[in-house]
Amino acid sequence: MGRTPRGKIISNRPRSDSEAAPVVRRRRRRWYEGKKPVFRFVFFFGVFMGLFELAYTTSWVSETALTWYLKWNASASGSVIDIFEESVTVAGKSISVPGRYALSIERGCDAVEPSALFCAGVLAFPASFFSKLPGMLIGTICLMVINIFRIVSLFYVGVFFPWAFDIMHVDVWQALFVFLAITFWVLWALWATREQEILEKPAPHLG
Repeated sequence: MGRTPRGKIISNRPRSDSEAAPVVRRRRRRWYEGKKPVFRFVFFFGVFMGLFELAYTTSWVSETALTWYLKWNASASGSVIDIFEESVTVAGKSISVPGRYALSIERGCDAVEPSALFCAGVLAFPASFFSKLPGMLIGTICLMVINIFRIVSLFYVGVFFPWAFDIMHVDVWQALFVFLAITFWVLWALWATREQEILEKPAPHLG
């Protein structure tokens, strides 16, 4: 037993296990409540990415939709290369310039997975649907446009620096696309949070 400066008697007896258990449970509950938004985000992010991977492996997506999209990438990239080259041939997923270089756009060179990563993060984030829809649309379009630039840059890497093609294709651009998807998501999340705060802010009283 001991006394405080004000004369109050306090006990120095350590708490028993039965007394400490409720305190531990309350601390765990408070910790869980504080981390619940993070757990919810991770859960739904995993669900949306799982649904994407499931759809991405279906025959219709891999054989029809993805093939069409790869051909579109080749056509768009060929149009850009045609600005700088005299003769560009686009056949299906292939781009070639006689005497210069030929490039085939295959699965993985389409920015689909980074776009899915970005969209899954947007969908899992606690924000209104009306802020998610334009975010997903603008972010996906930006990644698609950057992917055209990637294809064009890889074409000219193959022309002038063929020894660096695999490094740029696998090590640099793939890592860069993941970084861009995360960066776009962070920028969107900051914007969506600010918009939500503005909407929830009470209107000023006049008079």
